[in-house]
Amino acid sequence: MALEFDITTRNGPVQAQGTVDGIVPFHFEDHGDHWTARIGGHWQHTEPQSTAPGPRRMAEARRNIYRALALFRSQAKHQA
Repeated sequence: MALEFDITTRNGPVQAQGTVDGIVPFHFEDHGDHWTARIGGHWQHTEPQSTAPGPRRMAEARRNIYRALALFRSQAKHQA
């Protein structure tokens, strides 16, 4: 039940890449007006948001990353 990721912000959207449980690919992008998370080859979630640039944006991106993981886990649990 682990999520490992690295965050980058190179003059564009906040991005995170890593793995869930050490094997399932994870990708996250925060574009300011919306964010998208992809886990594995089939699961994707996008939500609108309004976040100002700056340090607060990184904190919000981290919250959204963990929100995406919680949504993924919840949906996987209900499908099992």
